[in-house]
Amino acid sequence: MKLMNLVLLAMALLALPAHAQSTRGGKSEFYLGLGGTPGENYTFEGGSNARTDTGYNLTLGYAFNFDQHKALGVEFGWGSQDYRANIVGDNGNTVNVNSSLDTWTVRFLGTYHFMEGNFTPFVTGGLGWTYLDTNVPTGLPQNVCWYYPWYSYCTAYVPTATTTKFSYNAGAGLRLDTGKGVFRFLVSEQWMDFGGSYGSGSVTQYRIDFGTKF
Repeated sequence: MKLMNLVLLAMALLALPAHAQSTRGGKSEFYLGLGGTPGENYTFEGGSNARTDTGYNLTLGYAFNFDQHKALGVEFGWGSQDYRANIVGDNGNTVNVNSSLDTWTVRFLGTYHFMEGNFTPFVTGGLGWTYLDTNVPTGLPQNVCWYYPWYSYCTAYVPTATTTKFSYNAGAGLRLDTGKGVFRFLVSEQWMDFGGSYGSGSVTQYRIDFGTKF
């Protein structure tokens, strides 16, 4: 989803009819986030480089509002991006890779709303872990089976290069409360430390959240 489309949607939300003051303090909320990640170029020590295409992501979150300003929560996110990489080995040989990068993230975060009203800007930040699957095969196909009391299921599985890294994020956005409804538009940055010659990297995310308070 392009940034312009997200901005237009946020503006449409702001045009909704005004409602009485919606209290969020002392309430929990669930929300679903739909977003996109722009493509970027990455250069690493040793000569390796990579280029990602525009990706998409899905986020499921829960938060508890201690008052009109402060909230703590947890998010579970999934994302996917196609990429092309030129990997330089220790012997100087270059390997070209065309694949897709899938990520799964769990993060714990805090949010601060600057205003007590239904419409407010906010900032957020958190930390957690991100699991990355490069979808680059690391071995031959293998058969994997699951056995249950009355039947079994078998399928072929191809091992791929994966890793789990500590990650942290920061973002800012706009929030609109309408009764029990919650609508948010935010831009966030997530950093991961890959270690070694690869150093750290970051991705930018544009997201629209739809939720409900209870």
